[in-house]
Amino acid sequence: MQAMKEKFRYSNFPFGVYALFAAIILVFLLSTNGTVSPTHLLNIARSAAPLGIVAMGQTIALLAGGLDLSVGATISMVNLVCASIMNGRSERILPGILISLGLCAMIGLANGIIITKFKMQPFLVTMAMSIIIEGGYYVYTQGIPSGNIPKSFRYLAEGWWGSLPVAFVIWIALWGLLSLILRKTTYGRRLYFTGASPVVAKQSGYPADGILISAYVLTSLLAGLAGLMLSAYVGVASMGVGTEYTLNSIAASVIGGAAFTGGIGSLEGTFPGVMILVVLQSLMTILGISNAGQYLSQGLVIAVMVAVNQFQMKKNK
Repeated sequence: MQAMKEKFRYSNFPFGVYALFAAIILVFLLSTNGTVSPTHLLNIARSAAPLGIVAMGQTIALLAGGLDLSVGATISMVNLVCASIMNGRSERILPGILISLGLCAMIGLANGIIITKFKMQPFLVTMAMSIIIEGGYYVYTQGIPSGNIPKSFRYLAEGWWGSLPVAFVIWIALWGLLSLILRKTTYGRRLYFTGASPVVAKQSGYPADGILISAYVLTSLLAGLAGLMLSAYVGVASMGVGTEYTLNSIAASVIGGAAFTGGIGSLEGTFPGVMILVVLQSLMTILGISNAGQYLSQGLVIAVMVAVNQFQMKKNK
């Protein structure tokens, strides 16, 4: 039990990640000679909202000692399903949302049950689930995506509440709620304990399997919410629109301090992790740097932050 408590360090605030985020913002402003307006920065934050939401789910999976490689396919599925159901009609928004999120819950439930009951590796299970989802939506669309998002629903991505984008407000609200749950509730503490050491958690009387299953359901639901927001952003059904979100969500979580060993990290770190990736990509685009340069820069940031996080973990032992 003592070893698990030593590993359970969710109270450590990720100051290093915020320092890196501040440094990147400073470089961004200097590189653009101060021509970037606050509205432009808010637009960057708005575009980051879908990644921010799915990255929170990925962080929860990592905290539980797992990993979800099916979130990208889930986002693509939600886009195709909700666009075809809504098909530009406002009265179909609610059925589109409910069916999409219902499918997401079933995906997360299947992932969690297979991983816990059959003792299979999350990497393999969720990768297989990703392939199954992709095959499913190819069958559903016959390879030809159709449908579009009604204008009233696109308000989620295009609307503003006062001086703040609606998408950013929703992301921050979810971030605050989930951070509170992880820090202040019994469920949050048990999630960390289970991720740190599932065997000890079971011996302590915690429903470890149930917690793991709930983590995967929550991860898939957050991927579904990200898919709905992304759909409101693009406005039409698009095959494979969520593909890049799998690796990007993992990268944002790892930059934010989450560890693949489970029980380490926080959503407080995930937020700047997401913004670091998005602002860095925006900066590279403004500077006219090629895709190869963008990938190199992002890879370097990820490698540096993983090294820093590992050093910090060893220091805290």
